[in-house]
Amino acid sequence: MPLVFKDTLTQRQSSLSTVGKRPLEMYVCGPTVYAPSHVGHLRTYLLFDLTKRYFLSQGRKVHHIQNITDFEDKITHQALAENLPWSELSHREASDFARLMAKVGILPPDRMPLSSEYVGKMIDLIRRLERRGFAYRRNGSIYFDASKVTETRNFSAEDFLTAHAVPESGRVAEPEANDPRDFILWRPSVEPAPVWDSPWGRGMPGWHIECFAMASDNMRLPMDLHGGGLDLIFPHHYAENLISLALTNKLIARNFLHSAFVTMDARKMAKSTGNLVTIEEALGQICPWGLRYYLMTKSYEERLEFSMYEAHQAEESWQEDQAALSGLLATGGQSGYPVERLETASKEFYRALASNLETPEVLNILHELTVDIRRSGTSGIARGEHRAARKILTGWGTTLGLPLLGENSGSEPH
Repeated sequence: MPLVFKDTLTQRQSSLSTVGKRPLEMYVCGPTVYAPSHVGHLRTYLLFDLTKRYFLSQGRKVHHIQNITDFEDKITHQALAENLPWSELSHREASDFARLMAKVGILPPDRMPLSSEYVGKMIDLIRRLERRGFAYRRNGSIYFDASKVTETRNFSAEDFLTAHAVPESGRVAEPEANDPRDFILWRPSVEPAPVWDSPWGRGMPGWHIECFAMASDNMRLPMDLHGGGLDLIFPHHYAENLISLALTNKLIARNFLHSAFVTMDARKMAKSTGNLVTIEEALGQICPWGLRYYLMTKSYEERLEFSMYEAHQAEESWQEDQAALSGLLATGGQSGYPVERLETASKEFYRALASNLETPEVLNILHELTVDIRRSGTSGIARGEHRAARKILTGWGTTLGLPLLGENSGSEPH
């Protein structure tokens, strides 16, 4: 079944085929690594992990790239506070990020390029933009000239700035730009900030050129699917599209997918404001599978107000589901639980995922099934049907990244 979802750019229903020899090309904007990641980050990466797992469950491979932004002003400031080189801090935090993603069952990307590895590529792209008249110089900096691009195929800057953009301390202000939509491609810098030689003097690239450089180097554009959190729509993905339109006359991606925020006290979780629960803190109170289950209890399109009480309730639900489902593989008699009911539930399970990754509905299907199992009073699956039952349950666990048949089952795709 194709994955049907609401494309963030067009605001219309779109679909991605699960059939095809060519892998699905998916680029996810990764973290800026200057401090430990929080539950809001996890929700975003869980969305794309589930997307990837769904395609794998349907037999289509996924070429998954997710970058690491390893240089930026906030990294420099934090490194100075800790008396570390910026590269050492970013390496430490990137390693910790990868460890935490693995701990909660997020499948690793095929590649996690570092922004610092692509500065030469960024310089080449900026020179091309200059030659084509899409950039201008101002006091040592290079700005992208948004007025030179027809924006009929891009996000509405005004609409998305109002609806989704979240101001963050540490991002470079651009007061010298000709237009509020313009953004820095290159700017001067001095050590201990990151510094590279360029045709415009020593300095560093701006944020938006980074992901375009990494995406265009690792996959053919336009890619099939691009995304991240809602706060990346404007200005980041808006700016990436401008660069792509200027250089290729095509959008950077055919489809866009973004996850809604996790909030606390009705405010977005953010490292820049300190309004957060880190993944490590959450895992100190709840098991990885309980946390993963909790984040699936709301649609990715809905804001999730974080509650540790509700997270514990979700963990209990997960444990009850696992106990009931794994118990089916206990020895059953001739009148054991019929595998046909699992087969019916399985059709509903994948249909719900194919329809906009409706994880709340999927969890409800599992819950109703476990209620039915308990009501049946059987001690296991009907005799002779264990193999079919195990295949179904293992498939569900693999697709959700939840071990349904034991602590170590169901996390990795076959």
